[in-house]
Amino acid sequence: MLLSISQFPLLGTGTYIDHQGAPNGPLLRSQLLPDICLNSQPPFTLEIGGIVDRRGVVPYTGVPVFRDTNTVWPFVDEDLPADPYKGGILTQSCESNRDSACVMGSSTVATATPSAAAAPADLSANGLPSNAPWDALLNSQPPPPSRPLLLEPPSNKNCVLLDSPLFGIGSGGVLRVTLCAADLDEARSLHDQLAPISAIMAALTAATPIVKGHLVNRDCYWDVQCSTVDDRSAQERGIVPLTTAKGTLLKSRYGSIDMYLGPDETRADPAFRRVYNDCHFTYDKQSFWKMKEDHGIDSLLALHVSRLFVRDIHYASENMLSTGETSSAMSGQEHFKRFLGCSRQNICLYPPNKCTSSGWEVEFMSLEAQLTDAENAAFITFIVLLSRVIISYRLNLYLPISLMDQNMARSQKVNAAGEQLFFFRRDVFGGRDGKSNGSGRISKRANLTPSRNTRPTSASAERGTRGMNCSGVYAKAEYVELSVDEILNGSEAFGVTGILNIIFTYLNTMRLEYDVEQALRRQLLLVKRRASGKLCTLATWMRNFVRTHPEYQNDSVVSQSINYDMLRAMNDIEEGRVAAPELLG
Repeated sequence: MLLSISQFPLLGTGTYIDHQGAPNGPLLRSQLLPDICLNSQPPFTLEIGGIVDRRGVVPYTGVPVFRDTNTVWPFVDEDLPADPYKGGILTQSCESNRDSACVMGSSTVATATPSAAAAPADLSANGLPSNAPWDALLNSQPPPPSRPLLLEPPSNKNCVLLDSPLFGIGSGGVLRVTLCAADLDEARSLHDQLAPISAIMAALTAATPIVKGHLVNRDCYWDVQCSTVDDRSAQERGIVPLTTAKGTLLKSRYGSIDMYLGPDETRADPAFRRVYNDCHFTYDKQSFWKMKEDHGIDSLLALHVSRLFVRDIHYASENMLSTGETSSAMSGQEHFKRFLGCSRQNICLYPPNKCTSSGWEVEFMSLEAQLTDAENAAFITFIVLLSRVIISYRLNLYLPISLMDQNMARSQKVNAAGEQLFFFRRDVFGGRDGKSNGSGRISKRANLTPSRNTRPTSASAERGTRGMNCSGVYAKAEYVELSVDEILNGSEAFGVTGILNIIFTYLNTMRLEYDVEQALRRQLLLVKRRASGKLCTLATWMRNFVRTHPEYQNDSVVSQSINYDMLRAMNDIEEGRVAAPELLG
């Protein structure tokens, strides 16, 4: 069988394949995975080794277990020691000088000012505060966070524990969509406007409800992947006081974006406001000012790039370190490419490549790999058409970064596509005229007046609300809580156009050949039906298969026989021998 799945469900559960070898090998240094799981070529071994060496200890990741009726509770994972700091193979002290990170220069912390409620009149045309100099903003030092974003679990209570970066780098199948932009301005626009939709698409493509042979209390693998490759030292995570590290890093190398790029300072885009960048992040001060003052790079793009240089590069090949004239220009680009490759976010921006003569590229990273080619093609088509709609119709999808992070957290939950509400812009066409498009307040469903004539979605029904009137607080709100169905398919009662409706309108203007247009519409119909709840996600299908299997003991454990039967059924669906109307229609 050759299956398109994000992760083998029994990965890390004792002996799950023949001749797999013993754990605790010199390459992975994992108590769960044998070295045979890792490609022995240097780029792969050095990447894994770099993560472990820099962190100072093998990173543990705790994945909450799904509590079924017979699940032993509290659940304890006996495969690894209870104390994560005593687990794994210690490679160096947490107080190692490697905490100094990149040696490029001193660093500081950027934070958004003014507050998110500031009026647009206080902003200049390029979205930056007109009454505060950049040096004051960039030298501001907010207090360190009370806790890191991704905590190591203090015990293995109620969690399945993972102990290798290979659970993240080698697993968690991501369906990457790379988009080519006409120029840097278009690339920046796509980077910003696609970011708020990433959580919605993560929920819609959820495909990982089983981790290490257990049903887990989440459907997506995004946060797990980000945690397993987290190489931040104890100082950078805020666990111990700063002594040698450049600063506290709130996120792993893999995660959601820290900031929007906005427009170039020479051109105005009233849709972007500085207050949308409302989260703290650490950046390299020396590289920032070098780009800004010596090379004329605008402040937002310089901030974006200088964030990379507060982290170590995990490895560099010998030819990258050559000082010959023929390789100097190329090695500089390869060094930067390596920095980019070590920091993967939900949306990635890549500069032109001299080797391939490619232009600016934007990569969408939050889709999980689907079971069939038809599903994968449908979601790729959706993202590509959405990118064209964003450019053609100049959509405004901006959300504050803090709300986008909340959306990413909600998208990981069980059946998030049907049960969770996500913050989203009420009017995706507004704000381009320089107006705020509302009060800027966030309207939550619990605070809204119910309407007797609106039909509830599954998410709103679960919350105990029956819709809302498009008047009063809701009509003035800039961001509102909406279900996936309402965001993509729209809702007349809620005053939401719907992203898919906009894409269908765009298709009508493309003058495509009939066969091509019908093929695109069939692909979009799959996305539409999944968003509406008529089709389930792969994660829901897998969870239901396990829970209805005759050998399942309602204890959250996925045995080898259950896993075999599930993978055989998935293979039959993928090859078209068995119909799955609840999944594919």
